[in-house]
Amino acid sequence: MPEPTSPTPISLWLEEALSGWGLPAAALALVAIAGALYLAGRLGEGWVAAAIVVAVAVLAAGYLAREAVAPRVDLLARNMLWASAAGVLVLATWPAVRTVVPGAPMAAGDLGAVGDTLALPRGGTVRVLVQAQLPSEGTPTVGFRIGGVQPPAEGRLERTYSYARVGRGGRTRVAHDHSSMYLEARVAPGGTLRLDRLTGEPVGPLHVAVFPEPLPTWLFIAIALVIAVGGAIADARLRKGNAAAVTAMALAFAIIVTENATPASAIGTTFGAILLGAISGAIAGVVLAAVARRIVPPPAGRAARG
Repeated sequence: MPEPTSPTPISLWLEEALSGWGLPAAALALVAIAGALYLAGRLGEGWVAAAIVVAVAVLAAGYLAREAVAPRVDLLARNMLWASAAGVLVLATWPAVRTVVPGAPMAAGDLGAVGDTLALPRGGTVRVLVQAQLPSEGTPTVGFRIGGVQPPAEGRLERTYSYARVGRGGRTRVAHDHSSMYLEARVAPGGTLRLDRLTGEPVGPLHVAVFPEPLPTWLFIAIALVIAVGGAIADARLRKGNAAAVTAMALAFAIIVTENATPASAIGTTFGAILLGAISGAIAGVVLAAVARRIVPPPAGRAARG
């Protein structure tokens, strides 16, 4: 097996550039600027969430790139690290950003009564964004079923409450409106959405917007797994490191954002995804790395010394 490659002047420069605080500082500045513009009313909630997504992806990809240019890394590990860094940079940003900042819909309209329809210009796999205005008081729930797609799009929008600490020993009830959600479905060319069922207490009609699906969920998870396996192979060759864990954490974060956030509920969901993605991704990465170390041999020179 090949010996670890010697560092080149370019790799030494990259290692020095990536090892400092420049990248974390830039990521933090991006989020801070987006947050300040949001508080000033100049930026929508989705753009702040997009800044958080980009910051997380850049930090994870920067860690993997730093490992790739470290001295005494063999060619296979280096290639796996670069591939993982590139995969994280693309896959952890594109679907999640398209979720919170979806752009112009291919079709949009209001469905207020059972039987109302919305014509679609083309078919394929789509994401149906359903939004409802909830009453200002109480604990309303809005259930719906939209036909004309496969499978039929069913969901529930509601207000929930939690309790937050106020001062010393005080508690207050905080309302959480879950008034929008995405549903993934497939529609035939020239298809039409149809409101088949509407229950609950919406204020006015449901607003429905249809977007092309950036990446079907099953394909997203499959590609994420392949990328995380690349990080695990790198860990196995190095016999150390956290490439698999970092890769899996960033991709788990992106999957959680893509599956749960909407443009109207983006910031809180994205922050929550950081914690959930870190926990689930770390566990998955540790498991993948442990399996890879049993299968992938270390470089010949390291095996002889070890």
